[in-house]
Amino acid sequence: MSETLHASPFHARAAELNRANAWLVKNGITLAAAYTGVNNEALAARTRVGMADISARWQVALEGPRVVELLQRLLTRDISALSPGTALKALWLNDQGGMRGAGVVARYGQESFRLTAFVADREWISQATDLFDVSFTEHAVTSGGLALSGPYARATLKAAGLLPSDLDVLAFRVLTWHGVEVTLARFGQQGGYELWCNADDALMAWDRIVQAGASFGLEPIGLTAADILDIEAGVPRPGRDFVPATDSEPPDPRALGLERLIDENHAFNGRAAYLARSSKKHPMLVGLEIDSDVPAPFTPLMRNGTVAGATLGACYSPALRRAIALAQVDQTLCQPRTPLSLTLPPSIDAPQLRIVTARVATLPFLPLPDSVPE
Repeated sequence: MSETLHASPFHARAAELNRANAWLVKNGITLAAAYTGVNNEALAARTRVGMADISARWQVALEGPRVVELLQRLLTRDISALSPGTALKALWLNDQGGMRGAGVVARYGQESFRLTAFVADREWISQATDLFDVSFTEHAVTSGGLALSGPYARATLKAAGLLPSDLDVLAFRVLTWHGVEVTLARFGQQGGYELWCNADDALMAWDRIVQAGASFGLEPIGLTAADILDIEAGVPRPGRDFVPATDSEPPDPRALGLERLIDENHAFNGRAAYLARSSKKHPMLVGLEIDSDVPAPFTPLMRNGTVAGATLGACYSPALRRAIALAQVDQTLCQPRTPLSLTLPPSIDAPQLRIVTARVATLPFLPLPDSVPE
């Protein structure tokens, strides 16, 4: 059965700016691949302010007297100490200790939480809620989200009249913004802010932010530029870098550099299987700087004639002016500047296979952009 596609609540504005009429699908929602140009958009999010449509993020509200008990069992970190208006990042694993998903869990009330993830995991989460008699409500298409990143993101929100003074990282506030209810959060991987609103208010929110950010060089950014920013930030993504575990064992969170989101003393589902593999050798997630402009995703990495690992997601980074990639390498080769080699795919400009050098890099490739003093 084919997937039912939906338009983002911001589609009308995106369509006006999507000059190439290029669209991609995330979680059943069509989003612009690019607007003014991928490199320009990626640089805008580092040097000025970029605005990305994140409406395709999977959001589910979880409510009920046993919701804390559910989330304690489901997630790899202790959420019991969260106060309303705060959040944390965590994983959830299958019974074999393989990674099913990663997301942000935000506390709205004593018995009310919202889970936001890059990819939906309806069956697993809904089965868990049934066991604990917790209500499960998806927020698909009914809400729109915009992510603002870059040194002028804060100034843009201030110019729009939307910037509470007490909004720390991994905190959120439900606000009334000139008569419209919105949620402002700081959950993003590139720093910055996220603005969520009802679908009916989406175009108004877009227009207000664009107007406020005009003097700061705001650029809408599409999914391709957002992908570049994720790789520069060293963020592995499901569907791009790995296939989430279902009934199988892999992927191991350690091989994706995500063990920091696991509290091994916490009693989460899949813990025993995860800990049982702690002594096993696994590859390490690193960055890779490639001596070429051509990205090489999912390509074997060589060291002295032996396969030493493989690239994952790859892109051309306009900020670094070279191709970069996330990669998994042997633990003995994860030191920065360790030389490796790989074979580039043929292209129109270079129809022959080419072997080029690459170097291990520390993640993230680039620091988060600092806010410009106001």
